[in-house]
Amino acid sequence: MIGRDLFEGHARDTLTPEESEWFERHADSLVVGSYLNAPLSFINGKGELSGIAVDYLRLLEGKLGVEFRRASPTNVSELLQDMRAGRVDLASGLTRTPERLDYLLFSEPYTRIPNLIVVRQGTWEMLTLEEMQGLRISVGENFGAHEYLKRTHPELQVVPVPNDLEGLLRLSTGEVDVMIVHVASLSFHITQENLTNLHVAGRIPYEYELAIAVRKDQPILQRIVQKGLDQITEKEKELIWRRWVYAREPPFYLDPLFWRVVAILIVGVGVVVGTVITWNKALKRQVQARTHELAEAHRNVSFLAEASIILSETLDYSETLSRLGDLCVRHFADWCVIDVVTEGRVRRLAGAHISPAKRPLLDILAERYPAQEGSPSPAGEVLRTHQPQLYPELSEEEIRSTCVSEEHAQLIIALGTRSAISVPLISRGHMLGVLTLGSGPLGRRYGRRELELAQEVARHATVAYDNARLYQQAQEAIRIRDAFLMVAAHELRTPLTSLKLRISILQRLAHEAPEQQVRTDSLLRELPRIQAQADRLRTLIEQLLDASCIGSGRFELMREEFDLCQLVQDVVDDLRDQLSRSGSQLEVRTGCPAMGRWDRLRLEQVVTNLLANAIKFGEGKPLEVRVEPGPDTVRIVIRDQGIGFPIEAKARIFEKFERAVSERHYGGLGLGLFITRQIVEAHGGTILVESTPGEGSTFTVVLPYGEALAATPPSA
Repeated sequence: MIGRDLFEGHARDTLTPEESEWFERHADSLVVGSYLNAPLSFINGKGELSGIAVDYLRLLEGKLGVEFRRASPTNVSELLQDMRAGRVDLASGLTRTPERLDYLLFSEPYTRIPNLIVVRQGTWEMLTLEEMQGLRISVGENFGAHEYLKRTHPELQVVPVPNDLEGLLRLSTGEVDVMIVHVASLSFHITQENLTNLHVAGRIPYEYELAIAVRKDQPILQRIVQKGLDQITEKEKELIWRRWVYAREPPFYLDPLFWRVVAILIVGVGVVVGTVITWNKALKRQVQARTHELAEAHRNVSFLAEASIILSETLDYSETLSRLGDLCVRHFADWCVIDVVTEGRVRRLAGAHISPAKRPLLDILAERYPAQEGSPSPAGEVLRTHQPQLYPELSEEEIRSTCVSEEHAQLIIALGTRSAISVPLISRGHMLGVLTLGSGPLGRRYGRRELELAQEVARHATVAYDNARLYQQAQEAIRIRDAFLMVAAHELRTPLTSLKLRISILQRLAHEAPEQQVRTDSLLRELPRIQAQADRLRTLIEQLLDASCIGSGRFELMREEFDLCQLVQDVVDDLRDQLSRSGSQLEVRTGCPAMGRWDRLRLEQVVTNLLANAIKFGEGKPLEVRVEPGPDTVRIVIRDQGIGFPIEAKARIFEKFERAVSERHYGGLGLGLFITRQIVEAHGGTILVESTPGEGSTFTVVLPYGEALAATPPSA
């Protein structure tokens, strides 16, 4: 507590009446704050607050005859926030910076401490700020040196740490490449922590000018503090310095004797020494370059290892590629997009940007200017050529040359693009997609090494994406198989059940009159039904056998010469009963003859499948069958006006076990159109379909005439 003899210390006579009166009124309420960063201020082994800044504060209290109230020690950032908010009135060990002058007043510095550039031994012998671009540099968060680097060298990659010890430990273990730290802290921690693998490679043109800071709204307190500091003697300052800053052996090149010897040698053998110095500098540059390459190689290996882990963690390729994009941005890109080719279309699957504020630009770019083959964009070039594209330096004009419009170019420029790479994702000769990376004005410039790294990432991504895609295809195949087995069981059970029922009826008739012959009219009524169910069962089994032959590659054609028009007419005659039951009117138009060499049984199967489908799905509505011979091919067109199907079903109705309608309402195994397409393509032909829901479908089969008749097809 402060007594009435407050000003009986050494500084009492120097205060003005106004200062004395103010200080006596406010002394009890003044709060001093401290931040933890040894050796300026820290908690020692006894639990006491110690350090250079603390010693100066205690000297100040002795000179003013006062003991300030203490706030709990914290870090620099929180201490500055407390002073800005008025919770702390003054603090020792702070450095004047332009940012802090907005809300603080400072005394004259009571000591000056140079800041050093510290590296691990075996990396750089000497280093300057200008040579540190691309290196990871640790510095105390919100320390004066941190604010200095942000103002003067924003291009440097700064890694803020909560205190100097944390930064030195990270440097010692290789997590960062360089540490900016003042000499007092370095000397203290090297001695305390035995950090023997560190080396001073230079210093920066910025010193810590430690002073006592007060709130800007208390200028009278700043004057009182300054008068107290003025009473501290040089001897007292020297004692503090020797207590906390441990002496270290200076480098040999700072020894005057060394330079005298060098001077003597220069006089005698100047040419030789000059040659050695030149060679040594060249060797040093080579060592630095090689060290930088090794560090970069280590980071790349770590990056690829992390990428491999990410790519192997899940079979959801959308999530995997999204996380890969984020990893690329963290490691060596300002932005990254991944486009994949699915069902013949290019789709943006992942996008990431180092700045969250610019992430929406990638969404706009994907929506308005998607990558596509033939576009001048890097991804478009890769899709077209299947070759990687490298853009080491992109001017705005060069960016415009890769865009389709000025808006497109402005989006690319707004992303921050000065260098770019696009590499293909290729698996077994098939283009799966494109990985595109961009670097901004302050980022790295891409070259051969970055291109090789991007290609290696693309290879890892391709394997993961392909595995995930194949897994999903396998899962889909299993789903289709299971669905088919359910349908097949139902479809095969239906005719068997009917057969069993008809036979039971005949057995009952026989048991009811065992002494009499079964009535002829009953036999005539039941036997056609039994025959129809047997035919249906045979058709289903034949479809399964055909699908099995197609899948095993044992599908062969038995060609013979015949008239396709006559074949179509025969099939129509065979289906007359089915047509009659459906109530549909059939119009047959043929441009006969249409002679060719085909497999008769297989083409009967094609026409039967297509016409049976038309009858089933166009029940009660007109049907049309046309045969149209041409000079090189003949066309079979079958049209119904039935239920039709949506356009999205068009691509899959010719696949195995697929259908465009529900199996609940329409029977079948989903094999008819699959077998039909295989037969047509085995003849060298094609099958096309056009359909509109509610308006019907039109199937068109185009067949060449066959080998023997291709040169001289029959006339129409």
